[in-house]
Amino acid sequence: MQASSGEWGPLNNSLPNMNRFYREAMSSLGRYSSGWEWCYGGGYCAVDGTGAFRTNKELTAEPYAEAVAGTVRSTAYDPATGVYRLSYDSAGRRGPRVTELSLPPGDWRVTARGGALVLRKDRGRAWILAAPGARVTVTATRG
Repeated sequence: MQASSGEWGPLNNSLPNMNRFYREAMSSLGRYSSGWEWCYGGGYCAVDGTGAFRTNKELTAEPYAEAVAGTVRSTAYDPATGVYRLSYDSAGRRGPRVTELSLPPGDWRVTARGGALVLRKDRGRAWILAAPGARVTVTATRG
């Protein structure tokens, strides 16, 4: 079982070693959490009011599945290549059929294979519709 994470991280993200802190925190959150909410503006927010990343906060920008219509087989994000992959077995005929991805700020290309298609991509979200019982692979690629 995974849990969602609340607010986390230091207020001063430009302190020494913050780059390492964010890389290690993201690695840990990827293993134990299902994601977090974005905020725009002051305080702990990753981006300022104009949408520009604060120092080192671009390291917190990863796609994740907010809701999966089936059973997750694997999920991974490679920050070096900017590629996120989600593999899942879609629910049967009586289960939910739409999976929802959260995408961080920026330009993302989303594709789906294995009996699935991308229904829509809008404002940092993508919705994927899958045939019942399909083995689905979703890929989100940065820029």
